[in-house]
Amino acid sequence: MYEIGILFDIEGLGSSLYGRAAYRILFESLDPQRLKGCSLHDGDTNATLMGKANLYCVAIRCPEPETLDYVREALSAREDEGLLPVDRRFVTGAVTAREPLVHAGDVNKAGKLIVDPNDAVAASQPQGTAWQVVSPRRLLPWRRGL
Repeated sequence: MYEIGILFDIEGLGSSLYGRAAYRILFESLDPQRLKGCSLHDGDTNATLMGKANLYCVAIRCPEPETLDYVREALSAREDEGLLPVDRRFVTGAVTAREPLVHAGDVNKAGKLIVDPNDAVAASQPQGTAWQVVSPRRLLPWRRGL
């Protein structure tokens, strides 16, 4: 598996719901059809937890290295408040092993983001984008496409 982490300045996201603000940027930037088979992981970075930074990370774990290039290209073009400068915006390699990130969801074969209903990513967040967030309980086992 290949991984890329997108770093956000928590204060720059401007809300106590900074995770949702970060995901909104991702939903507006990325095509879920190009992320089939990927998983999303998120959380405050180690440096943040140690009081040395104020960064939030969303990592995308995918089976194809080309997907990393797509994510980097799509998010490099963004200038949203809360995104770090492009030269410090991305981390690659074993991001989920280095940072204390939690699993947030999986993009199934249909391009839908499957999340636990109690997780930070809410079904209403991607409104107006190509993304659809669904709970695994709402899908019959044969329809999950995982």
